[in-house]
Amino acid sequence: MLARSNSQTAPKPLIVLDGPSALTMYRDRDDRLQLAEDTEYESVDEPDDVLWIGDDPVPLAELNVLGARCEPANSERTSAIDDTLSRTRATDLSRCSTRSREIKAVKFDELGIRPPEQGSPLYLLIPNAAARRRVQNVRQRILGSSIPRDAFKKLGECVLVPTPEFCFLLLACHVELVELIRLGMELCGHYRLVGGPTNNLAQSNRTIYNCDALTTPDRLRAFVESMKGFPGRTRALKACRHIASGACSPMETNVYLLLCLPSHLGGYALPKPILNAKRPVNRDAASFTLSHTLIPDLYWASARLDIEYDSDEFHAYSESLRKGARRTLALRAMHIDVMSLTYDMVCDERAFESIARLIARRVGKRLVLSKAAQAKRHQLRRTVLSQDTGNRSQA
Repeated sequence: MLARSNSQTAPKPLIVLDGPSALTMYRDRDDRLQLAEDTEYESVDEPDDVLWIGDDPVPLAELNVLGARCEPANSERTSAIDDTLSRTRATDLSRCSTRSREIKAVKFDELGIRPPEQGSPLYLLIPNAAARRRVQNVRQRILGSSIPRDAFKKLGECVLVPTPEFCFLLLACHVELVELIRLGMELCGHYRLVGGPTNNLAQSNRTIYNCDALTTPDRLRAFVESMKGFPGRTRALKACRHIASGACSPMETNVYLLLCLPSHLGGYALPKPILNAKRPVNRDAASFTLSHTLIPDLYWASARLDIEYDSDEFHAYSESLRKGARRTLALRAMHIDVMSLTYDMVCDERAFESIARLIARRVGKRLVLSKAAQAKRHQLRRTVLSQDTGNRSQA
């Protein structure tokens, strides 16, 4: 009787991404897909399951392997990442590795992950101190041998990527509370900050818009609540209280934070508005717009008040101004008061406080104007407006 062979191939070591590298991967993935979608080609009869990138047809199935978002244009606004990255039910990190030769063997570019050779650090998770290795431009953090069920998705043969919810919790150990709230707003919003380094997640070269939300505030909160005793959980839970879904630009997020964060964090503690929710057009408004719905930027339903952030990028041309004027008239025909807000007004502290007072009066909120609150507001403004992310051109 033949003896069973013991020469079976050993499983490959796992490379496990930490929060900063995972978030950068999600950002870069949406950026690659938008570059493909924005490229125009001559009209040709093409199969529905092929997307052209450059001069080559790429099957959507291959884009799924690369972690790209592939779904019809009329689908829900939540990203289909659950379908594009295969799930793993690993219960430990005993196979994870940070050995230099094993990291170099991974084709990060093909997986949509920035390799450490490109300058930005690669952030990895390891189970214990014994697994730590000195590798150039690779930063390692001990997570422990036990991981949550379904908290990772497998990308390729050997890379584990945290889900957006777990990525958010991991980021809580890398950034301060206000920055964590901003990142949560991005995960739940429809824009991405791209081109920045992994070691400064607030910095970017540009912003892409009309992305699908990676998660929702409810999913973030439910996941974080389930992770009792996990590092960063307390800070993440605090951040979850203030995250709203639907922001379509970094400046919408900044305006929301300045107006609605509590006084001890530097905000005006105004009630949360609804961000970019569709509202059906009534008969009176239909004469000003061809659309069946309008989307107010920041909408306080109780006061029927809409704050519209007008960016230089999308409102500097006559056609945009004309459409913006008709949209304002349509909203007013729906008995919604519209207040416009520009980048200069956001940066002017006195002008912005006057706007906050007007909103507070409309929603029946009394502002806290103590010296301590004022000092916190100065600090918050420095945090959200000081980053060089091209805010002037971000709607």
